[in-house]
Amino acid sequence: MNKTVTVNIGGIVFHIDENAYERFKQYLEAIRSHFTTAEGRDEIMQDIESRIAEMFQDRIKDSKQVITLEDVEEVTIQMGRPDQFGDEPEKAEEKASDRNNAQDGPVKRRLYRNPDDKLLGGVCSGIASYFDVDAVWVRLAFAFIFFVFGSGFLLYILLWIIVPEAKTTAEKLQMRGEPVTISNIEKNVKEEMEQVRKTAGDSGKEVAKKAGTVVGRIFEAIGEVIKFFFILLGKLIAIFFMFIGLIVAFAAFVSLFALLKIPGTHYPPIWNYAFASETHFVLGFIGVVLLIGIPFIMLAYAGARMLFNIRKSSKIVGFTALGLWLTGVALCLVIGIRLAGEFSEKENIRKEIALNQPASRTMLIEMSGTKNEEKKYDDSDYDDDEDFRLDINNNRFLSQKVKLDIVKSPTDSFELVELLYARGNSRKNAIDNASHIVYAFAQNDSVLKLDRHFTLKPDEKYRAQKIQLLLRVPVGGKIKLDESLKHYIYDIDNIENVLDRDMLNRTWIMTEKGLKCVDCDGTESTLGDGEIHINSDDGAEIKIDENGIIINGSDGDRVQVDSNGVHVRENGKDRVRINKKGMRMEMKVDEVQPPPAPQSPSEKGNTHLHRMIY
Repeated sequence: MNKTVTVNIGGIVFHIDENAYERFKQYLEAIRSHFTTAEGRDEIMQDIESRIAEMFQDRIKDSKQVITLEDVEEVTIQMGRPDQFGDEPEKAEEKASDRNNAQDGPVKRRLYRNPDDKLLGGVCSGIASYFDVDAVWVRLAFAFIFFVFGSGFLLYILLWIIVPEAKTTAEKLQMRGEPVTISNIEKNVKEEMEQVRKTAGDSGKEVAKKAGTVVGRIFEAIGEVIKFFFILLGKLIAIFFMFIGLIVAFAAFVSLFALLKIPGTHYPPIWNYAFASETHFVLGFIGVVLLIGIPFIMLAYAGARMLFNIRKSSKIVGFTALGLWLTGVALCLVIGIRLAGEFSEKENIRKEIALNQPASRTMLIEMSGTKNEEKKYDDSDYDDDEDFRLDINNNRFLSQKVKLDIVKSPTDSFELVELLYARGNSRKNAIDNASHIVYAFAQNDSVLKLDRHFTLKPDEKYRAQKIQLLLRVPVGGKIKLDESLKHYIYDIDNIENVLDRDMLNRTWIMTEKGLKCVDCDGTESTLGDGEIHINSDDGAEIKIDENGIIINGSDGDRVQVDSNGVHVRENGKDRVRINKKGMRMEMKVDEVQPPPAPQSPSEKGNTHLHRMIY
């Protein structure tokens, strides 16, 4: 077990092996000794340490947090040793070449703004260095975009804000694609200092440089403001991600507590009726929670990284989340396929029930459980639009999948036929499921009261059960449909072709041709073969057939749409006529009077009838 030493290199804290630290310490002392009398010594040493810190940082991974002796040796080879700097030029160049070959692959250029060759912000010269072209061509390209498309200046300002400036010697070398070695750093620093001496006496250029610096600082200030707002926006987005992710994930995983049957928690006993077993329900429930919860947890994690500027992501967290999510997908698929198999086959059984024959040959048909009666299902009563619900208090399943149809009886008696439908994993299982439907009705002489629900026997599963009731009415027999049947009748045939909703609260007699209304008053909506005819009490009428649409108002207005076009009449006069020849309109418009004199408010509403032909 080796000791580790904590050191600060270039403003970054590293943990370094004790042997590696001693080797690295000797290396830095040798470099400082070499540059003791060199011009720009402090700047050179600062750039060297910054580059070494960057190289050390590249070698730190999730599984490795300590700089080893091997790392130090590799860095010193790439940077170069001080004893190599005093060689003759030919040998120094040869050794520099060897060091360049020791780099980890080809030198990768980085995009920076060039502070040493700038007119404003150094954007163009930085791009030129990145692509190794003359800066003049880049400046001409920006000028062309500005004058032709009008966006060159905006693009320049945007790049000025986004692209960082090459401030250190290492960054300038990376900008030009040169290896960041000690010799190159030294060479670059000396060249910069020499350039400063040459240009120090040029007052005109110095003034221009200062002017450019002032402009640059203004844009940098603007950039900082914009950067602040972008950072603030990013923080707000991060907080939003965290909030949404945590809320959804918390709700998803807290729901798992119900599976543990912790006091105060429970889940709906739907598994008793839908899933083959409680185990299937639990596995499916866990699968859904993982499928939904894991993405939102990762969303919250991403928001936390954005909020707290955590750049490094843990591979363990990522792979764990992926594994859990895939587990959820697998559970949902397996349980979903298993559950779908329980609904693969459909069958029905038929029950014919003899009814007591009413003395009056007239039967009133009602649905139980209406708003006019006492609630027989306690808290389980529900709206007519709902198909089923669970009566938790009485531990039963209630379904409203009940439909009623009325047909002519082949005998001289009233009869009731129950068609019980269900699904299963086989035809036999489907028939068995249908046979376990429990449905009740009551008859009191001429009143037939149907139950609007059916239930399942205890421990039976929901398999899309439903009931179709057929009331057979003998010829000459009469029926009256109560308002409570509103949601339970569908497409009942009758001679008048009256719609289902208008058959309610009417008396009907069964004839050889079908049901005939006894007490209809002509205000019912009708549906014929290819036509709809609707009359109202005030004389209005809507008629839709193969010839078109006719709407007659109670006041004589008329709208007709047919093969000849559109024809609108108002108060007995033509108002609009549209056909293949064009459009002709008669309409009221405000009178236009040349040149108008000032009018009083009472004079402004004058209207006239004008004919407009198009």
